[in-house]
Amino acid sequence: MAQKVNGNTDGIRRSYIDRLETIYDMAIDRGQFCSLEVLETLAFFTEATGREAMVYIERSGRIETVIVGEQDRVRLPALKKRRSDERLSGLRCIHTHPGSGNNSHLSTVDIQSLKSLKLDAMASVGVLDGRPDFVQVAILGEILSNDDITVNLFGLYRADDIPDALLREEIESADNRIRPSESKKAEREIARAILVGLDGEPIELRQLADTAGFITVGYVVQPKSRPDKTYYLGFGKLHDLVLEIQRLQADAVIFDDELTPSQIRNIQKELGKKIEIIDRTALILDIFSDRASTHEGRLQVELASTKYLLPRMTGFWGHFTRMAGGGGGGGGARRGEGETQLEVDRRLLRKRITELEREIEKVKARREVQRAARERSKIPIVALVGYTNAGKSTLMNCLSGSDVLAEDKLFATLDPKSRRVNFGSGEFLLVDTVGFINKLPHDLVNAFRATLEEARYADLLLHVVDVSSENRDKQMHVVNEVLTQLEAHANPTLIVYNKCDVFSGEDARGVDSVSVSAKVGTGISELQAAITKKLSELRSEIEVVLPLDAGSLVSRLYSVGTVHECDYREDGIYVKATVTVEDAERLRAAVI
Repeated sequence: MAQKVNGNTDGIRRSYIDRLETIYDMAIDRGQFCSLEVLETLAFFTEATGREAMVYIERSGRIETVIVGEQDRVRLPALKKRRSDERLSGLRCIHTHPGSGNNSHLSTVDIQSLKSLKLDAMASVGVLDGRPDFVQVAILGEILSNDDITVNLFGLYRADDIPDALLREEIESADNRIRPSESKKAEREIARAILVGLDGEPIELRQLADTAGFITVGYVVQPKSRPDKTYYLGFGKLHDLVLEIQRLQADAVIFDDELTPSQIRNIQKELGKKIEIIDRTALILDIFSDRASTHEGRLQVELASTKYLLPRMTGFWGHFTRMAGGGGGGGGARRGEGETQLEVDRRLLRKRITELEREIEKVKARREVQRAARERSKIPIVALVGYTNAGKSTLMNCLSGSDVLAEDKLFATLDPKSRRVNFGSGEFLLVDTVGFINKLPHDLVNAFRATLEEARYADLLLHVVDVSSENRDKQMHVVNEVLTQLEAHANPTLIVYNKCDVFSGEDARGVDSVSVSAKVGTGISELQAAITKKLSELRSEIEVVLPLDAGSLVSRLYSVGTVHECDYREDGIYVKATVTVEDAERLRAAVI
């Protein structure tokens, strides 16, 4: 069914309305603020009718709606709620200003609408002789102490010269600023949670709950090798959980495994609708959604969240209103109209999954281009991998002198960081990756594959281990399992036992390992020497005389290694170069 133009279309020629409706079919790239084709169509309509025209655009580039106003104004519609009050709406509004003279500037009404609707951006387009003239853009700034919001103005820009990248970055920055500060979050009522697990106190689940902002008031554990298919716990233990909820006045129950949709429904029926049911996967996704700060990170988290939500819409719909990419809605499906709406929502989610996968493929393609450029630059790559909260970010700061966020929290940093480092024996690129964790959701591993593949293509892995952890061996096993999934397990690896300053046990060092304390600096010089040694083992300096017809092999050396000397002699081509071990063997095989 074709989408229609909204607003006051009375008295307007049908041909003008038809042309305005073509905006719904116009393509806008995700990174583009607005296409010139859309602006030209809006301007044509305003010149022909004397009325303002407005378009709302989603971040994906999809046209949300097209609206016609009165002769002097456009009445802003009451848009349906798209995202949490704690973030921007995900929509930008672009509208025309008819008349002659300086008509490109935003009005006071425009600015107030930007604030009240928390739009990504508000843009006004001047119209001159039926064409778009200049464009001015407003984006929300800082939240003031009285809860008012400042506004940043950009432009005037010519309609064919809008700085898309700049405006996209400003919108992302505004989205981060609009999120409430930690102090304001602390002022809210914090949910009291009971943790539920099998076979032992769920210590790591408590850390996850703390990171997500819950108050843990107790836990229920049942010694079982596998969850009950119906209730996760046995029915008797589930009854004990009901009593614990009443005794401890809990608001939420957090399970230490991923629950099936049927388990969620059955448990909810026994606990009641007022108790929030959260499983381990949802909890991790909730943390990731709060920590993702870059466009790429948000795409990856939204993809994993949407895939997780799709089969659970009737059970977990309410909980996911807290998460990036989550939707609003009202719980379980009803017969008739409710079932139809549920199918519509599912279809929209499937469409969104396709869009996100397409966007992440573009990210992956860009990363491959960047990776190829790094390979041409001959700079080795050293990737930090390890269990979450093992101290990777602190170690990165220590080795590179950077200021990457480092906190004693799970997933304190989510988005990958890279820094150029030189210990005096050559430059290399140090890359920090997202921390691993036990039972890491499968969809998260897949969604972050483009990021985690930095480990796959690294010349050297630094496996950072929290030597003070009682579960050290288990955590190392989890990391190795994920590296195997990424096909990075065979890469040269140096194990870095971190936090040795708070560990009083026996020295854990072995072959290809170093003990350090990134926090106080202990063992860092030894680690630097070990990294230098490892990287030197990956490359070899060689002197050979190649046949005169081996010109193509010599040309390749300039792209894969460092050629120190090349001399064409009567007896062959003399080459002195530093290359990989594999290329060195290939050169020796080609010697006369």
